[in-house]
Amino acid sequence: MRVNFYIDSEQEEHVDFFLKKIEPWHQDIAANLQQELTFIWGYKERIAAPLDLKHISRFYTENKYVFCSTKQGSFKVKQRIYQLVKELPEPFIQVSSSEIVNFNFVDHLEMTSTGTIIIRLDNNETALVSRRFMKELKRRLKL
Repeated sequence: MRVNFYIDSEQEEHVDFFLKKIEPWHQDIAANLQQELTFIWGYKERIAAPLDLKHISRFYTENKYVFCSTKQGSFKVKQRIYQLVKELPEPFIQVSSSEIVNFNFVDHLEMTSTGTIIIRLDNNETALVSRRFMKELKRRLKL
């Protein structure tokens, strides 16, 4: 069987199969390709660890690097914020150009006198919602 990869950053990613007959292993491949992202690789010192997305409270940038926050601490990730926004499942929402929050970890929201929103997480971390992302946040929370 011949396999071709075409790299084009302008195109939406998709897979086409040209088969004479469909076999069960073809269906297995298709099912694996359609699976939602469930983990991401995190790096800390000389350790690379697969991190379950259910345990990540937020992604944020610091000193031009992207980190994720877990109970085990912060891990560097290789993806950029804009890439993560496209890949992450439903509970994650971008709240600023440098931060994505997992709403399963939100303790409460605080409204400031200037109209901005501060998100308080279960682990005592905070995230500031920028004005640019306020509308989408309200839509997702049905406010």
